[in-house]
Formats: sequence, structure tokens, C-alpha cells
Amino acid sequence: MKLRIQTLWKVPVYCAISSWLSFYLTVYIGGFFFTVQTLGADGVTQVSADPIRSAIFNGVLFLIVLLVGGLWAFRSMTKAEVVLSAGIASVFYLLIVLAQLYIPNFPLSLSITLAYIQNWTGTLSSFLLKLTNNLTLSMILSSFAPLGFILFGKKSNT
Repeated sequence: MKLRIQTLWKVPVYCAISSWLSFYLTVYIGGFFFTVQTLGADGVTQVSADPIRSAIFNGVLFLIVLLVGGLWAFRSMTKAEVVLSAGIASVFYLLIVLAQLYIPNFPLSLSITLAYIQNWTGTLSSFLLKLTNNLTLSMILSSFAPLGFILFGKKSNT
């Protein structure tokens, strides 16, 4: 089995770019889909996010990133190449999460900057948090989201 070294950067870069794009889509377009404005008894408009519509929006966005990556961006990669490349991305995400969880006084400004490239995995983390009610476990497990691309790898390079 021969691995093409030049393919190893594909999944980490795709995940970072997709996270960045999904962050901006959520900020600029998502608000039209899941924000709710109600007029209070005192005449003040209250703005909130509908949790169901927010979950649907984020779930669809997560699946779009997964499907576009698997069916388009990585279609020429073998399963072994996707495993290695997705493993690199997962280790990268895991190191960020572990640093945020366990380094005392981790800089908030750095966490905000990292949110741009963690948005895609953050969607999975939010879903897992609702299932497990365990923040640490949810964040660690969501770091392995890039491994979902393995399902779309080719059997061989022929």
C-alpha cells in the first residue's frame, strides 16, 4: 500500500476552512433562520434563538461539510490516505481541546480565535453535550469528527 504524502494536508486544511466558513454562515445567515423576536409586555423587543431551528441549522451545516468533503474534496484519496489525513486533523483538534480544558488560565482571546477553526467540530460537541451531559467527554469526542471522512475513501488508488 503506497500513501501519497502530498494528500496528508487535505483533511486538516479542509476542516479549518470549512469551520471558518460555517462560522460565518452561522453568524450572518443562521440568524435569519433561528432567531425569534417577540414583543414583551413592556414594549421591548426580546431576541432569542429557537433551540430546535438552531439544532436543525447546525446539523444540516455539519452534514453538508461532511458530505462535500467526502463526496467531492477527498474522492481521489484512498481510505488509508483519508485515515492518516483525518487522524492528523483529529490530533490537531484534540490538542486544542485538551489545552483549552486543562491549561490553567488559557487565554480567552486565543479561545475566541480558535473558535473559527473549531466551529465544525463544535456542532458535534454541542449535540454530544445534549446526549451525555458531560462537557469534557463531548469536547474530546467531537475532536474525532474528521474521522467521519473515512467512510468516503476509495478502496484502492486504481
